[in-house]
Amino acid sequence: MLKRILVLLGETPSSVSARHFAFGLARRTEADLTGLAGIDLTYIEAPMLGGIGTTAYKVDLEEQLKTQASDIRRRLRSTFEVECRDRSIAFEWLSFEGDPVGALYLASEARDLVITGHDTAFCGNVHEQLSEVLAKLLLVTPRPVIVCPHELTANGDILIAYDGSIPAMRAVQMFVLLGIGAGRRISVTSIDESQELAARRTAGAAEYLRSHGLEAEAHPIASGIHPAEVIRLEIEDRKIGTLVMGSFGHRGFRTALFGSTTNALVEAPPCALFVYH
Repeated sequence: MLKRILVLLGETPSSVSARHFAFGLARRTEADLTGLAGIDLTYIEAPMLGGIGTTAYKVDLEEQLKTQASDIRRRLRSTFEVECRDRSIAFEWLSFEGDPVGALYLASEARDLVITGHDTAFCGNVHEQLSEVLAKLLLVTPRPVIVCPHELTANGDILIAYDGSIPAMRAVQMFVLLGIGAGRRISVTSIDESQELAARRTAGAAEYLRSHGLEAEAHPIASGIHPAEVIRLEIEDRKIGTLVMGSFGHRGFRTALFGSTTNALVEAPPCALFVYH
């Protein structure tokens, strides 16, 4: 069961969505929240090429960025604490200065789940669609990660994208064990050119979910279109609130994460994405 949630804090719309997703999940499961904010010194202290005067300019810029990041961190702590108290949610606070990936790895050791906006980067007011921090986190964290979009879908329905791969099996098992799907309507979809193969995959996953007391329906799709595109259409048409998926599968998510349509799912999530490898 879900006991402790780590929330990566930021000021972007997707970071705000991540907080609200975490609040809702914590209230349903009675899990504790830990907010994490920090300063990525590897970004701020990066080398700068230039001529005379560059060193002084770099020092001044570093101080400005550190001050900016510290101000943001203080605001985030204050906002997070007020929001948790208003909702009567038990919470902790963590912060760091330095390498964010190392800090996130250590913080996740004592938590069950990580929730973040898709553009969280800990670089002050500098934001990327898919930050290097998040890309690395999805590959190295020992915990599942929920990546949130700018706006959450009000619908609580869940779609599981299942291709029968080991990462997909692990993602479904972790999703079940954490109890996130309790009381939710769940659909399992598999996309393949063979309707028979897609049906066999979804039937197995749906049976596993039902064996744990969850209501799940199989929804196989025969299509030659890339699964990521089909999944995006399914999410839009059915107003899905959360997509569950393994971090790589038969079509190579590990490679896709850094340059294909699956990368686009994480860069611009159509809904909250539960990702596990």
